[in-house]
Amino acid sequence: IIVADVVGAGILGMPRAVAQLGWLMGGVVMAAMLVANVHISLLMWKVRVGCLECEGAQSFLDMARGSFSNAPAWQRRTVVVLTGASQYTFIFGMLGIFLLTAGKGLGMMFYELRLCLPHWSAVAAIIVLPIVGTAREMGAYQSLVWINVITLCGTVLIPLVYYLAVGTDDFDLTDARWYAIAPVTATGILSALSTFTFGMTSQFMLTEVMSEMKDVRELPKAYVKISAPFQLIAFMVAGLGGYYFMGSLSAGMLNENLPFGAPLQAAAACLLVHMLISYLIKGVVFSTAVIRRAAPNFANPDDPRKRSLAAWNGAVISTLVAAWLLANLVPFFGDLVDLLGASCTPLSCWVIPILMFMRCTYDHRNAEGRLKVHCLEWLLIALEMALAMVLMVLGTYSSVQNIVGHWHEYGAPFSCHCEGIWDTCACSAGHVGMDWCEALAANATR
Repeated sequence: IIVADVVGAGILGMPRAVAQLGWLMGGVVMAAMLVANVHISLLMWKVRVGCLECEGAQSFLDMARGSFSNAPAWQRRTVVVLTGASQYTFIFGMLGIFLLTAGKGLGMMFYELRLCLPHWSAVAAIIVLPIVGTAREMGAYQSLVWINVITLCGTVLIPLVYYLAVGTDDFDLTDARWYAIAPVTATGILSALSTFTFGMTSQFMLTEVMSEMKDVRELPKAYVKISAPFQLIAFMVAGLGGYYFMGSLSAGMLNENLPFGAPLQAAAACLLVHMLISYLIKGVVFSTAVIRRAAPNFANPDDPRKRSLAAWNGAVISTLVAAWLLANLVPFFGDLVDLLGASCTPLSCWVIPILMFMRCTYDHRNAEGRLKVHCLEWLLIALEMALAMVLMVLGTYSSVQNIVGHWHEYGAPFSCHCEGIWDTCACSAGHVGMDWCEALAANATR
């Protein structure tokens, strides 16, 4: 579950992030961000097993309440509110991205059908509904976790293998450049860091994952020896591989740069399955929070009553409808990833876990078996906190400015958005392999 949860939609934007920095700087920064992410996850684990008040915590909110249980009331209230708001805003934003991307996957699979993106997103929601409606725990369908990892690999590797086998002659790479260290701008650095942060973080759901583990003490081994190496390989292959072929022109999702045909359809099928399973994992957590708030008497996942199942499906359907509305209000993948990565991710996945660790360390400073922290680790924590604050303030400002500046290019909410999902000149004249549209337009003007 850890691997399937961490490596998600963000990996598809890695070539775009590397293009902002160059292959050498991009690779180094990517590895450094992964190290920071793993470190903060281990801080959360230390709080979970080392803070008596956090034993048995089932959710991120439980961790916030437990770690600040001995703090002044105003601190406890502030952290609990920030934790809940940031976690569920982040998850809800990701659910919208998953439905949006799954809709694009369907559109690319069936590009000869003239259905608009909002309709494809609705079809994706209908497909995932029966699975989410019967899965009240993240581990309910163990086989789907492995399918998620396999389809993720397919989504990344199919485009790269195609570029390697067929070449990139169909691409207009005249203006492309390849840099070890690219000419960087403040906006480019913030965009790359936001994408890396969004793609690698898991802390906002790590407590829920730990609650389903048979032995939570095994988390460091699972994270450091299995999840982190897989993440590093996957992100490096996607980011550096995409940059190797597309250079500074890397944009959008990795699989969008394939011509219409069987390879695009195969990559789109993998993307669709990966996004729907990712929705399932996050959707279970969000829907559980909804039902605990709206109908706590029916929140037990082992409750066999029909009314409990009906209440669960009510939460699931409400979440699906709301996520579909969000997906079609802001139907732009890259900039939405940047916005979430800069606004919610640093707060939910870096700042709050660090505050939990600091509070737990302070409250148990005189206890036997207290958490021991080396001065160098405190320095690393200070650097992580500083980076998180920079991303939250400057990164969010930069992302919003970028969205406002390009708003006229996105089209109105709920408009067709057929770019890249219809093989017509009206929609996809700039798509790879659609060069004949220029000749057709030239003939039409004669």
